[in-house]
Amino acid sequence: MEPWLELSLYVGGWLLLTALLTWLVRLLDARQHPLRGPVRTVRGAVLFTALLYLLARHGLGWSVDHTGLRILETLLWLFGITAAVGIATHTATARRGADGESTRFPKLLLDILRLVLVLIGACLVISGVWRQDLSGLLTALGVSSIVLGLALQNTLDNVMVGIAVLLERPFEVGDWITIGSLTGEVIEMNWRSVRIRTRARDLVIVPNSVIGKETLVNMSRPTKAHAESHVIGFSYDDPPNKVKRVLLSVVRSTRGVLMEPPPAVRTVNYAAYSIEYQVRFFLDDYPRVQEINDEFMTRVWYAAKRNGLNIPYPIQAEYRHPLPPPPSVQRCAEALASVPVFVPLDEGELARLSAACEQLSFGRGERIVHQGEPGDAMYVILEGTAIVSIADGNQAEREVARLSRGEFFGEMALLTGEPRSASVTAVDDLTVVVVHKDSLQSMLHNRPGLAQEMAEIVEARKQGLRAVRDLQQAAPEQRAAIKHGAGELLGRIRRFFGL
Repeated sequence: MEPWLELSLYVGGWLLLTALLTWLVRLLDARQHPLRGPVRTVRGAVLFTALLYLLARHGLGWSVDHTGLRILETLLWLFGITAAVGIATHTATARRGADGESTRFPKLLLDILRLVLVLIGACLVISGVWRQDLSGLLTALGVSSIVLGLALQNTLDNVMVGIAVLLERPFEVGDWITIGSLTGEVIEMNWRSVRIRTRARDLVIVPNSVIGKETLVNMSRPTKAHAESHVIGFSYDDPPNKVKRVLLSVVRSTRGVLMEPPPAVRTVNYAAYSIEYQVRFFLDDYPRVQEINDEFMTRVWYAAKRNGLNIPYPIQAEYRHPLPPPPSVQRCAEALASVPVFVPLDEGELARLSAACEQLSFGRGERIVHQGEPGDAMYVILEGTAIVSIADGNQAEREVARLSRGEFFGEMALLTGEPRSASVTAVDDLTVVVVHKDSLQSMLHNRPGLAQEMAEIVEARKQGLRAVRDLQQAAPEQRAAIKHGAGELLGRIRRFFGL
């Protein structure tokens, strides 16, 4: 090939590549892409130096040992390494994570990448361009490294821990971490330290050697979901299941709280002044954890007031009566007045019976009476629902009835002391009035005819009659059957109460 034709090809190729890279630079400028700087370096310095090298070598005929040609080759390597470092740095900075969002590459790894590229380029220039033996240089570097290693032990400790942190990747820039007693957001990682910005907007520089010795907690990994726990005390007078329902409703209405994993409320301790409940919920916006906790704790107070719950605090109080006040007599009287077996009682007797009765509360799933056990009390439901179940020969229970407010159970145990014929379990929080044998015994002694009336009412209910007037209007043969059955029941009542 003619020399002039070869040189023309070099110049034409340079013009063509320059035009293509100019178009690429304009495209990158329009998109504000970080690679536009390194591409400009390739278009300008690298291509122009390469053209001068080719013209000098093939046009002027310089040999490979010519000093001028070595200088041009050295410049070409220098500009090429600069462009490679820029491309590698900006490509790492612009990488995307698994979730598709841009992530920042650790500064320490970028520094290592730049150093490796520069060292490789320097070795190639010294050995390939200037034909120098690297063995002596490597020996000198080895001796110097030993001296520097002894003098810079602490610095090298930070560097090595930094490299280990980089490889293990326990956290990244932008994560919220806790190191010892320090909590903050990672804003930079370098050779010597990690820079953390605290909630107080202070910058804290933590040496890498400290990170290697302290326990590290990353609130942003493996997922952004982070659990928060609060222990709140409520009065011993507040039913635990009601407290749990109120706290769960507050958690679910708090902005920023995740529904998956679901929040939970547990009873954790019976403390000196209160029953303590642990509330645990998850959030995925840790920088807002203080605002979310503040909103939750503020809403707890208002919810407690609305629902009649008491958040106690240590106080010193003097009680004139050591026993708690009895349950509302009026409420018990209203409940007992609706029970058919107590219809024969006059107002005075009903008031005395109501004052002697007991009011009890049961939680969801608790068993009130057990089938087959002896009993001497009946129950009237004030609030809640209960299940009546019967166990068969295989001890498998089946539900036979559901009782709600105003309904009752256990009247035969109260009147005759016979074993329970079924088990009764609370479906939800249950409040009942309990009438014991002792409360009724004095009335039966004072009114001998009262036992007869009660026996007839119980027997009438067995015959399907729901009220006293139904008994008075029943057919003669039905009334005779009731009288006969009531006579047998009356005998059992008298024996049980010793009449």
